[in-house]
Amino acid sequence: METVLRVAFVYLFIIVVLRLLGKRELSQMSPMELVMLLLIPELVAQGLVGEDFSMTNAVIAVSTLAVLVFTTSALVHRFKRVGELVEGRPSLVVDHGRPINEAMDRERLPIDELVTEMRKAGIERLEDVKWGILETDGRIAIIGYGPQDVPVRRDEKEVE
Repeated sequence: METVLRVAFVYLFIIVVLRLLGKRELSQMSPMELVMLLLIPELVAQGLVGEDFSMTNAVIAVSTLAVLVFTTSALVHRFKRVGELVEGRPSLVVDHGRPINEAMDRERLPIDELVTEMRKAGIERLEDVKWGILETDGRIAIIGYGPQDVPVRRDEKEVE
């Protein structure tokens, strides 16, 4: 039972730490995937070379981790609020051609990374970005104006 409690504690602790680090540090992995990848070698190594040479203890540890990951995944799928706590929410970093500096600072997103993603999306100017969204997996989605949209330029005044 001690192994189960230790694994559960470490699992929850690592998820909290990864959420505090932010989206950009996680890049392409979900927090649960990263936690599982970090913990499995440690749990198995404990049974192979640690003080406890019991493979039973290693199997219990990995099984506990798998149950925790499955349970977290089921809760995230079932309850929106749990998903926001574990995975976070997308952040709007550009709104109609204007960078949202508070969001970019909070997410530690440099303008250079935003410009790189704009180029990948085939957009040359910030004014041509309808929305820039930092997704929960760390990717930046760039949505440009479509043919039906007319971007409002900063130097133009809206006619009322």
